Amino acid sequence: MTLLRVLQQREFCRVGGNRPIPLKARIVFATHRSLPQMVQEGTFRNDLFFRINVFKIETPSLRERPEDIPMLANHFNEIYATAYDKPARQIDTSAMKLLQEYDWPGNVRELENVIQTTVILSEGESILAEDLPEALQPSEPITTSILDVGPESLSFEDQLRDYKVQLATQAIRDCNGNKTHAARRLSISRAYLHRLLRADPAMTDVEEQ
Repeated sequence: MTLLRVLQQREFCRVGGNRPIPLKARIVFATHRSLPQMVQEGTFRNDLFFRINVFKIETPSLRERPEDIPMLANHFNEIYATAYDKPARQIDTSAMKLLQEYDWPGNVRELENVIQTTVILSEGESILAEDLPEALQPSEPITTSILDVGPESLSFEDQLRDYKVQLATQAIRDCNGNKTHAARRLSISRAYLHRLLRADPAMTDVEEQ
């Protein structure tokens, strides 16, 4: 019996059996890909899609809900501190700030892995900002500009980073210092905007909005 028949008839047969057994279960599918687009591309069966597309829940990525990070981080910290018998039972305020400002391309799984690794390597009773991986550490302020030294004096990565910072700072000014509006205007997350602002010393005193 195929999966399609199980979903349609809500019953199945054991291997080697012929007596239908009612399916008493809720089936939940999860994906980060666009199934309608995959159906159009022919990479996902449309008959299966129409059977599972009953009730859809859109879950925003972790970068879009930084307010959930402290709860999740503390939860993972407690789990792995207990599992590895480590003294780090809390996360310092400065470390939590870095966790909330990071973009988390790997979503909750990446957050869990970061906390697990940090707990294993930590020796103190608290996880400090410097205990977190390099990817989460603040960027070094940019002291040069394309306009100051010319494109030929900067690498491609430096020029691209400098241009992003200039776009971010200009968006902040255009939005009268409102970072939320600036992030929406640039179609980026607020956390990513914060990382760009840290790279511009002139914007460090911008009032939080």
